[in-house]
Amino acid sequence: MGGLLVRAPEEPSLSSIVTEEDIRVYVRQFQKSGFRGPLNWYRNMELNWQWGCKAVGWKILVPALMVTAEKDPVLVPEMSKHMEDWIPYLKRGHIKDCGHWTQMEKPTELNQILTEWLETDARDPPVVSKL
Repeated sequence: MGGLLVRAPEEPSLSSIVTEEDIRVYVRQFQKSGFRGPLNWYRNMELNWQWGCKAVGWKILVPALMVTAEKDPVLVPEMSKHMEDWIPYLKRGHIKDCGHWTQMEKPTELNQILTEWLETDARDPPVVSKL
């Protein structure tokens, strides 16, 4: 049996990017609203798959940005190879020495990539999406 968390410790130490107060805020919020929202992506995976199977030959013709992180164990940068085949106006950013949570681990670097993209590629899109 394997999986993403197979080697994770039973009781992981507190992350340096999440404080105990952050944890308390999340716990209070999820006690109020539950975990339904964050899990909806997984609930809809089958429908997303079916929709994606019909998208053969489709292209995304609006500016898009893909930011990868060097040490992301979930979405390794190699998984994004060939995106340009389907997204001709794709711009890429890459953050070194960063895991999955780019906005928490390297906010300055991510904001620089986002700002540059918004000020250039996203400013005047070549076409309007019909999706």
